[in-house]
Amino acid sequence: MRGAFICAAGQLRAGWRLLIWFLIAAGIQTLIGIVADWLHLSEEGAFLDPKHLMLGDWVATFVPVMIATLVMMKIERRTLGDYYIPLRGLLGRSFWIGALWGIAAVSLLVGLIAMAGGYRIVGRVLHEHVAYWVVMWLAATATIGIVEEVAFRSYMLRTLADGIGFWPAAFLLAFLFGALHYFSKPHERWEDFASTGLLALFMSLTIARTGSLAWAMGWHFAFDWGAIWLWSGRNAGEYAPGRLVETAWPGSDRVTGGLLGPEASWFAFVVIAVLFGGFHLTYSRKPVPTMSAEGT
Repeated sequence: MRGAFICAAGQLRAGWRLLIWFLIAAGIQTLIGIVADWLHLSEEGAFLDPKHLMLGDWVATFVPVMIATLVMMKIERRTLGDYYIPLRGLLGRSFWIGALWGIAAVSLLVGLIAMAGGYRIVGRVLHEHVAYWVVMWLAATATIGIVEEVAFRSYMLRTLADGIGFWPAAFLLAFLFGALHYFSKPHERWEDFASTGLLALFMSLTIARTGSLAWAMGWHFAFDWGAIWLWSGRNAGEYAPGRLVETAWPGSDRVTGGLLGPEASWFAFVVIAVLFGGFHLTYSRKPVPTMSAEGT
């Protein structure tokens, strides 16, 4: 009976640790929701309202996840670095190299769509308060990149990898990440499910090669900033307020991504293949970071 809870290394099995972490995070998230309702702070805003995005991510996601992770860190006698969270250099060299890859990837994607006749700039949107919108969208997309990577590829990936191995855990979480997008966002199609899942798997590859979330955070931030603000694409059927330019996306959904934006274009799969190949050739293989083998 003890073996159902304790592994050969004397630790609580990964599945139970993950369940405890999830219950703590979900409990805190529920409490935050109750308080927000009580204070009438939970009114829905536009999906691409940068203030709404930042508030939702930091308060409703980051706070519960980080509290749960800190609790489990004390129980497991680990450090945040054991969960891939960069204690130093969060916005250091690795982050900005990842950001360069991210802006290059989204620019390649939009470029391919434009070559197929599915994208053109038809005017300028920003006329005033330019600095405000630049800062807001840099902050909002940095929030998305940091919070989503911590939420999906920190404690969950590290702990699940203890139980079933790093790559099985990465594949499972990539599937769940794609499914979350598919079932929680409007206008979803299978292309967005597949592309976000494959990009999540790519993020896991960057963790395996760099040992940290910093590169993935930078990539995630820059890709979203480029897609939403710089190249002014749609996301969940909306254009971003304060976006840089007015754009047109003529052509089929397979070319342009339709209401879901460029990441749902079939060209996204070409870019993803380039990312996997380019990263594999640029970053040498390293032992996949895991905390311990549970044994049987």
